[in-house]
Amino acid sequence: MSDRRAKVRHYARLYRSSLHVRYGLANLVGALFPTFASGAIRSRLYRWAGFRVDPDAFLMGNLKLTSAVPGFYEKLVIGPGATIADNVTINLDAPVTIGKNVGIAPHVVIYTGSHKLGPGSSRIGEPVALPVTIEDGAWVRIGAIIVPGITVGRGAIVAAGAIVLKDVPPNTYVEGNPAAVIRKLGWADR
Repeated sequence: MSDRRAKVRHYARLYRSSLHVRYGLANLVGALFPTFASGAIRSRLYRWAGFRVDPDAFLMGNLKLTSAVPGFYEKLVIGPGATIADNVTINLDAPVTIGKNVGIAPHVVIYTGSHKLGPGSSRIGEPVALPVTIEDGAWVRIGAIIVPGITVGRGAIVAAGAIVLKDVPPNTYVEGNPAAVIRKLGWADR
């Protein structure tokens, strides 16, 4: 019985730590503004809430930010000139760094939390969190999924719907499931 009580207490703590009031208020106020026109306002709301969002970032819609571990507000960094569309989900179990002039399209999912492989009786093992970095100038297109521990290199493009399971080299175009390098991009490629 004590093992069950310990589990209940553990999940109660996780629930309480997932209640992020300042983030909720920022999303509530952000929802009052039109999606596209309020990008500059929304970046200021997230800064007010405590996230490290550059004043020159443009957030087209409210971000869906999740985490049940301490340090929620310190784990998101968005650089100058970054443009993030609406309907983007970011898990903040570990830090997520979005660099300068990064573009993130709608319905992108960036996750930092996962679990170790458990025994056959319960394959979902202990939690693990690994940071995600999207370097300067990268573009993550609609519906892409980026898993824990990934770095998307400077100037890289992640195709629509790609599932990124390993690091993306700088100035490359990746697509597919799992995402693979299709071609290298020159600095001047458009």
